[in-house]
Amino acid sequence: MARRGTTRQQDTDRTASRGAGTKQTAPEDPAAVRASSARLWLRLFLLALLGAALTSGLVLPWKVIALVLALFALAAGVVALVKAVGAKFPRFVVLATSLGLAAALFLTAGTAASVLLWPVTRTYEDCMSRALTLQAQSDCEDGLRSLDVFGA
Repeated sequence: MARRGTTRQQDTDRTASRGAGTKQTAPEDPAAVRASSARLWLRLFLLALLGAALTSGLVLPWKVIALVLALFALAAGVVALVKAVGAKFPRFVVLATSLGLAAALFLTAGTAASVLLWPVTRTYEDCMSRALTLQAQSDCEDGLRSLDVFGA
């Protein structure tokens, strides 16, 4: 309804000019912001861990991707764990994140060893790609155990 002495259009113009550019929103709940941030970091951690696990079986030089993803998973997992505790997530989430961090640590150590021992890993991968029999595969594994760089 229009007020006395004004038209409906004038009332609409006044309310539009009063609210133009000033959106009234309630302040965000700090607990909700913490929980949202923790969920984001948990997702990043899980994606990086999954990517590292899937790429760890690749041959050199692609195994370096697994190492980078595993290192990122470690960092994201620590951040996610701290944020999950701060957001008061259930204990199961904190425990699962801790177990995921342990898995990321083992994956990082194994992949880093493969990359650091590049010549040995390359020799083993070449040997296994040529091995057609179980005996040939066993010979390749024996060469890996002895860190044989020159044997084939």
